[in-house]
Amino acid sequence: MIMKRTALICSFLALLAGLSLTSNGAAPATVSDIIDAADLASESKEIAEKIAGAVKDEESFARATEHKTVATDAGTIACLAQALAEHKDGKASGINAAALRDAAVKLSKTKTLAEAQAGLATVNAALEGKGDKAEAEHPWNKLINMHRMMEEMELREGRLRRSLARPRRLAQDSRHATVLIALALAMEADTHEVKKEADLPDWNKWAKDYRVAVTGVAQAMKAGDAAKAKELFEKSSETCEVCHEKFRD
Repeated sequence: MIMKRTALICSFLALLAGLSLTSNGAAPATVSDIIDAADLASESKEIAEKIAGAVKDEESFARATEHKTVATDAGTIACLAQALAEHKDGKASGINAAALRDAAVKLSKTKTLAEAQAGLATVNAALEGKGDKAEAEHPWNKLINMHRMMEEMELREGRLRRSLARPRRLAQDSRHATVLIALALAMEADTHEVKKEADLPDWNKWAKDYRVAVTGVAQAMKAGDAAKAKELFEKSSETCEVCHEKFRD
């Protein structure tokens, strides 16, 4: 009896420890203050077009499944959609943002071509303002798989690096920074990689520092300030490196 009681107490304490390291998934910042709704909408539509190419036939879907591109792209749309659902100008986009978020999350988990094609159809309907009514609130830490998020971040950072090396289309290429802001919000809310409570302050600081930096990158690029954008982009890269040293490497 004593052993059983001890085991139950240990299990309960382990559960409490796990809960203490889990974010409630709330938005770490007010999205209307840091992202343009029009950018969220246009990038969501562009990614949906990319997914269409990945699910056009079995051969394309097989390649996409191998590289997990549908999961990555749909998860990214889910983050953009959640930002749009919370944005004060979100409704003006004409997109059913909450329905788009739910459809994208579901699409990210599809296993067959038929499921993916049906999921994309639901995504496209939401992009046109159609679909079921859904709650605007949703946990930010339940939108995209962390590994898929990091893959998309690396892709967008690479494109920003090339753009800033030869700054010809700063305003247009700022969309990559917009995507990074949305992903950074999800990253900041998702603390499951933190195994020790004492490490939470580091995660929270670096995640916020990264978000603030890429927000500045987007703003500087739109203003045509390549020097400022480069400075902030390097700062975001440095933050990534120190965070990876502790939590990934």
